[in-house]
Amino acid sequence: MAPKPPEKTDQSANTRRLGAEAAGLRLDCALSLLVKEGLRGRRRYIKEGSVQVNGAPCPNPAHRVKAGDLLALLPKAAPRSSGTQAGLVGQQGDFCFFFKDAGLHTAALAGKDCDSLERRLPELLKPSLGEEALPILLQRLDKETSGLVCAALTPKAASIFRKAENAGLCEKRYLALLAGALDCRQTARWRLNTQARRTVRLLPEEAEPWRWTEFFPLHVWEDKACIQLHKLLQDAYSCAWLVPSQAITLAACRIRRGARHQIRAHAAALGFPLLGDTRYAKNAPTSETSGHFFLHHGHLAWGCISCSLAPPWPWLEDQLPPPAQALAHRWLSPDQNEA
Repeated sequence: MAPKPPEKTDQSANTRRLGAEAAGLRLDCALSLLVKEGLRGRRRYIKEGSVQVNGAPCPNPAHRVKAGDLLALLPKAAPRSSGTQAGLVGQQGDFCFFFKDAGLHTAALAGKDCDSLERRLPELLKPSLGEEALPILLQRLDKETSGLVCAALTPKAASIFRKAENAGLCEKRYLALLAGALDCRQTARWRLNTQARRTVRLLPEEAEPWRWTEFFPLHVWEDKACIQLHKLLQDAYSCAWLVPSQAITLAACRIRRGARHQIRAHAAALGFPLLGDTRYAKNAPTSETSGHFFLHHGHLAWGCISCSLAPPWPWLEDQLPPPAQALAHRWLSPDQNEA
């Protein structure tokens, strides 16, 4: 008697009837029979509930499959591309540094197919580390913040970073455009309430020193120069909410251990909100959106690890006099002995 032909769905592009050679494999390994993504991508499919075993969702990547199991991958729309840039800046030991453009989420958002740096990691790492690399993101920047995002290649490296950060030994340097004329160094010391709020609230008590935010003015645009810069930014970024009469400060910012919206909330509390930040600026047009503000994470250092990255603002050099250019460059690329 001729053997019964397999069901049509058993060997289709999205399903596979597992043979004896797959018996005992972890689900995240067996899924490689259906998809070409690396291990991280396969685990994401499983976590999102897109993988079924014998017709039922199986969210456990460590589940051991058996011969005869029917493995299925539910169709899913490809994530939308935001048109923003991201890239691998460099690797130091078990740490990688990535560039994230403004407008790109750092982490994939649960239940949404929006673009993010996390979704792009397998492709960014494949040329140098292979698609099996599973970096652990150690930072999360706001969507509209550009700059460096550090990731660990091992749990041990992640632990080393967390210990340094918790002890206040990390230094994170930013450049920001502030609304108003900041004329001297200022430090925001307020503790922040970040729990279950879209907008961070300031608390009356002082935070630990490693939770402070320092601001240093590098250059102030006023009068005609300010009007010219406003027009340039409005044309380049469609920032219709910018007020042309406002002075603009290019400020250096430093934090040690950041919290969600820390620089944004602290800058606004000092009276110099990020230029274009409609969530935290007083009398903002709307509090439902954050606008397009200008904040760049350009330097991260702890121990013997250090990485710097200039802001993706092509207009900045033309708008800054040479002395201010030198200050901004030195801020993001400090000497090793510089405090």
